[in-house]
Amino acid sequence: MDWLTVFSHMLNILLNMVNLLPHNKRARSIDLYLHAILLLTDHGQQADTGDVAVRVGVSPAAASRMLKNLAQKKLVRLEPYQGAELTPEGLHRALRVVRRHRLLEVFLHKVMGFDLKQSHERALLMQPTVDEVFEEKLDVILGRPKFDPHGQPIPAKNVTWPRLADSAILDLPAGSSGHVSRVTSEDGDAIKYLEKLGIRPGAFVVLESIAPFDGPVSVRVSDRVLHIGRLLARSINVKNFPAETGAERKSKGIAKAPPTKDEQSESKDRASQPRRSKPRTLAVSQSGGRER
Repeated sequence: MDWLTVFSHMLNILLNMVNLLPHNKRARSIDLYLHAILLLTDHGQQADTGDVAVRVGVSPAAASRMLKNLAQKKLVRLEPYQGAELTPEGLHRALRVVRRHRLLEVFLHKVMGFDLKQSHERALLMQPTVDEVFEEKLDVILGRPKFDPHGQPIPAKNVTWPRLADSAILDLPAGSSGHVSRVTSEDGDAIKYLEKLGIRPGAFVVLESIAPFDGPVSVRVSDRVLHIGRLLARSINVKNFPAETGAERKSKGIAKAPPTKDEQSESKDRASQPRRSKPRTLAVSQSGGRER
């Protein structure tokens, strides 16, 4: 039995012990709120109390009380009628939570074989038991991964928040296309549903249309056009190509991925080779003369 198998068994045992460990439930609750606020404020906006409540799974009244408590602890800054944002101390703690959660997801998915939904849900249970020593050893064993199984960036060891050069698909004009870079949803069922549709990191998609008045979003994946709810589509981020490229592909009736680097290299090699003229064939006529 190799070291990876041993570690896998150890982590499985740890998972079964999570509900038996006398960890601080209030500290875990605080971490869940900080995690939620970090994700909601990823694009610079403040987190609305209602959105925080949905993320954490509590009533708006309960979320409001906790946000006031976090403000007293100097972890959150509240502004009336605008929302909440993390203080530097709150951001540091939230990044540490996210880093541990995503490292656990990598291990659970790639090493232990859990699907994306199970990896996310089990990581939520396990992350309160992870300390700095366990975090560092897990990071080393996994080869210091940069992304989790959903394509989300893993905060660095010095708890800095990485920024990706991608866009939410709803921020792009119709006709845009690109590869899915990450799925930002924290809902296990939503993650599983998108994966079933073929929308996962690396998949090539074309944004066909966005219906008005909060209507569905039409996305082409392979040869299928999928109609996805606005809320679910909001969690899809892509590294996009210009809208004209997507429109051209659409007019041809097929959403085809752009050529890979190898294909581009082969194309250049063929173009650089001198053209060879075909040898002239001389046919002999019945009269014995040559025809050109």
